[in-house]
Amino acid sequence: MIGGKQLTRPLEEVMRFLENYTLAWHHWLMILSLVKMGGSGTKAQIMPVYKKEGFSPHAIDGVFASDLADLGEAVDVEGGIESISDHTMIYLTENPKFRRFIKKNLKSVVGKLKTRGR
Repeated sequence: MIGGKQLTRPLEEVMRFLENYTLAWHHWLMILSLVKMGGSGTKAQIMPVYKKEGFSPHAIDGVFASDLADLGEAVDVEGGIESISDHTMIYLTENPKFRRFIKKNLKSVVGKLKTRGR
């Protein structure tokens, strides 16, 4: 906390945010990528899913950084989000409650992503 302001979004708040698929669909892209890679990966490994979704080249890095900030305690960014590069490692939290949340929502989210892409 700095000046009474929480710097990292708490896990409970992240889960409530992720339940609103309309707002959080691209955040789920990052989560699903990390799950597929065993819980961690570099920015360069995750970025292709953002490119595939059609984010414009001049905005994609900003969207990626914003998503990391929005995911708060759900992810750990090696060296912090201020200095992220293609080689920066990103780790999905091992928190059991969050992992259960992902498992519970996985089928629905994947179905919505597939429907959205049509």
